[in-house]
Amino acid sequence: MVGQNPISLILKSLDKDSPKFEYVLDKIIKAVVKIMNGTEELKEELIGFDDIYQTYVSDANFNYWLEVSDGKVHYEKGVNPKALFTIKFNKDIIIQILKDEISGTDAFMKGKINVEGSLSQGLRYIKLFRIFVKYLRKKNGFK
Repeated sequence: MVGQNPISLILKSLDKDSPKFEYVLDKIIKAVVKIMNGTEELKEELIGFDDIYQTYVSDANFNYWLEVSDGKVHYEKGVNPKALFTIKFNKDIIIQILKDEISGTDAFMKGKINVEGSLSQGLRYIKLFRIFVKYLRKKNGFK
């Protein structure tokens, strides 16, 4: 497929009913974290984000955490007991957010996302996720 890149193809194959949902989401996160860590301008965007952000996908056997430290993002599957901020949503919501069909803020306001932690951590997570989606879209050739 001309004009298609691996992330675009992976995103198209992300389906909540697929038995490969966890595998596909893992690939997307790894790819975007690699892009983010390889982009020098990102260090400035991540100033003040140092924290551990835990994510639970409630209807999948998939939990992961992101640690931001010194302008770099570290990704691991599983649960990090040191995370002071957690976010919970289902497969359908994360797919809609990644495909830009709904914003994370709108999903939260509609009660489709549950969070635990401070307001400042929540705002940093929202901005981090927006940066994440921005770099995903950038890699896919979108502005």
